[in-house]
This record gives sequence, structure tokens and C-alpha cells, in this order.
Amino acid sequence: MNTNKPVSKVLLLENDPAHAEALAQFGDPHRLEVVPVRRDALAAALQTHYDLAGVLLGDDFGGSREAAAAVAIALEAERPELPVVLRRSREAAADASAGRPEALRRVPRANWVEGDSEALRAALDAHVFSQDYPDPLVDGIADMTLGRLRGLFADLEVNWDTPEIVRDRIIFGEVLTLIPIETAWCRGWLLMQIAEMPLIELLPPREGRDVANDFRDVNGVLAELTNLVWGAFRNRYLGNGGAADAAGRSRAQVQVPLLINHRRRYLSFGSDNPQLCIKYRLTCPGTGREVTIDQRFVFSLGWSREGFDETAAQAAAAAREEQASGELELF
Repeated sequence: MNTNKPVSKVLLLENDPAHAEALAQFGDPHRLEVVPVRRDALAAALQTHYDLAGVLLGDDFGGSREAAAAVAIALEAERPELPVVLRRSREAAADASAGRPEALRRVPRANWVEGDSEALRAALDAHVFSQDYPDPLVDGIADMTLGRLRGLFADLEVNWDTPEIVRDRIIFGEVLTLIPIETAWCRGWLLMQIAEMPLIELLPPREGRDVANDFRDVNGVLAELTNLVWGAFRNRYLGNGGAADAAGRSRAQVQVPLLINHRRRYLSFGSDNPQLCIKYRLTCPGTGREVTIDQRFVFSLGWSREGFDETAAQAAAAAREEQASGELELF
């Protein structure tokens, strides 16, 4: 898929196929990508999916409420940043004497009774989605990034996946770049991540290149791409530069520390805000080799949907001017 309207990927932990099918059908029109997982495959699923927005947990997953409680405890320990939304059966909700295990009361951010789709939607809106990225912003980011990728990798095919709203804090690959972004309506970071060896295999040969120095080629390419995308973002979305400067002078620039745990592949920007994630895939037509570039926009220090709307017209005009000139500004 490469539509630009973001989705949120959630793990679906349900025993009953009927419940699983109903939730999968609920997810389609609500921009929810539902990934069903068996109990014996949960650990592997958590290893595979590093870009989740939440978990839908049935109160009998694993065969009983006690088994579901054990899963909730494991999720809390392994991925505490993921909101868990608990489905309760009608029988358990109606029986006042049927108490829930302590973990099923403490761990879930919200719960809903099966059949009550409005309660489920409210829980998802509050805890899984909770941040609205305008379509023109997502379209603009994908457009400017694809243009820079095609400029850097003219001999490769470039595609992209459906954008995602991600709450995970898991690092992708071995190489990442970070660069601050700030406009009149947002403050945060642009993050680009990549696995080292797949990109090394796609880079064209050059004289004097050897295996020991290949990683420096990866570093240089990713740094250049980050710089180009940052420059394009700055040009298109800076908006009223004077207003941004005045705002910057009139308020203290609050900062929060970044936390990186290499052993756990964990990266935190000091905020619970979800991240806008777009994955781009570069493919060699001759060999079929592919590399994935994971791009994140993390508006952890400031976000204003209203402020973005005010700059949309200027951004569109800047995009038209750039396309007309056919020139790239380098930073």
C-alpha cells in the first residue's frame, strides 16, 4: 500500500475467531491495521513488529482471565509505551461478583464491552490515535522525500508503505540520523533509520572502497538524505519566518533529553506523543535486492494543527515553485 492517509497498527490478541473477525472488519474503515496473533506466537510478533500503536486484548486470551492477565503483565514489562485496550465479555461485565484479576484492572488504558463499538472507538481515539496529522502534511513529506530518494538513487526503484502512527520506541536497523525541526507550528525531530548491510549491497562500487570502510559510505548517504529532506521540509513548512523568530525570542526554548539504550534498541524523545512513520523501499531492478528506510517525524516539543493549517497555502505555493524550477536547494 502507498496511500498517504496514516494507519495505526495494533496487535489483536483474541481466542475467538468471531471476535477477531469482527475487530478486523471494524479496523478497515477506521484506519486501523489489525494484526491477529496467537498466544504461542506473541513473543515472536513483538520481535517482528517494532512500529505498533497499541494492543487489543481479549479478557480470555490464552483460555482464561488469569491467562489474559499474565499476557498483560508481559506486555507491561516488554513494551510499556503501548496502550492496551481490553475487551470484556458481556457476561463478565454484567456479573458484579466476577472480579477481574488485578493486572487486568491496572495495565489496560481503557476497556470496552463486546458489542459496544462506540466505546471501542472512544478508547482508540483517546489512547491509540490521539494526534491528527493533516493529509497535506503527510502528502508533502512523502512527496519531498521521494524526490530526494530518486535523486540520490537514480538507478533504483523507489516505493513507500502506508504511513503509520507509531507509539513504539524501538530503533530500526543499525544506523540512524537525527536533526531538529522547528517551524511556527511544530518543534521536534526528523529521524531516519536504516539497516547497514542491505544498503551496502545496493551502493554502486567505487575505486578504493573496501569492506572495512563500507559503513562510512552508508553514514554519508544517510546523512546526505537527511539533510536534503530537512532542507525541503524547512523550505516548504517554515511558514512565516518572522513570526517564528518572534515566537522563539518571546518564549523560553524548553528542551528534553533524548534517551538511547543501545542494548534494548530503545529510543525516547521524552514525550508520549506518537510518531509519524513512513517506510521507503529501494529495490535494484537487476538483482531484486531491497533496502528499507524508516523515516519518523517526532513532534515531541510542540505541535499545533491550527498553526499548520495557516501555512498550508504557503507550502503548496512553495511546492509548485520548486516543481517549476526543477532545482534542489542543498544544506
